[in-house]
Amino acid sequence: MEYDIQLIGQRIKMARKAKRYTQDYVSARANIGEKFLSQIECGNAGLSVQTLLSLCEILEVSPNYILLANPSKSTENSIGDLLQGLTPRQLQDVETILKIFVKNCK
Repeated sequence: MEYDIQLIGQRIKMARKAKRYTQDYVSARANIGEKFLSQIECGNAGLSVQTLLSLCEILEVSPNYILLANPSKSTENSIGDLLQGLTPRQLQDVETILKIFVKNCK
């Protein structure tokens, strides 16, 4: 199976920006060079499994999100997993929060 390193880099960059982390911060925590992280995010360099797992842990995303061609399914599954076991009242609260979040994103 081949992976699109440009797409992988974009997803890593999106996850980093979503956490509002700098390249300097992430690269230091992942024990890689800032320039190397930049090359990964631009799709100009591949990364080892160890580096991938380290970045996923720091950015709090799953390797599936980074690697899969359809991240939305992975994200949907992750969200579904988080919601399992919540009470109906808690689910209503989550729905209210999501509606506010989506409204403010527009």
